[in-house]
Amino acid sequence: MRRITATVEAFVAGETRTSSSAEASALALLPLPRVASLSGLQARGAACVWCQTRLTIETAVDLGERPGPSGVTVFPRGCDSCVQRLAARVYRIHIANCRACLRNQPCPDRRALRSLASEGAR
Repeated sequence: MRRITATVEAFVAGETRTSSSAEASALALLPLPRVASLSGLQARGAACVWCQTRLTIETAVDLGERPGPSGVTVFPRGCDSCVQRLAARVYRIHIANCRACLRNQPCPDRRALRSLASEGAR
């Protein structure tokens, strides 16, 4: 019920879907294209930063605030399929290089990336 309420509130406010703090940290690990290479639609968050698919409030995944050129902050968004695909790639790289993961110790990034890669951003 809480997620539905947050989604309705985001829709009414004209925002994209909300995310948990673990999901937000996993989303921050996803590499973005260079801001200078983004189209106007991508820079405004109207299109996916990776595949250029047009986004709506329902389909957009907010990738969080990111630094842009000349001190300008950008607010990129992506589509679910690109987020899942990239999260899976980053997950494989992460578990092969993270000291905690290599020692099979708890790692919040591993858990968040695995969740994002398997379920996508909700």
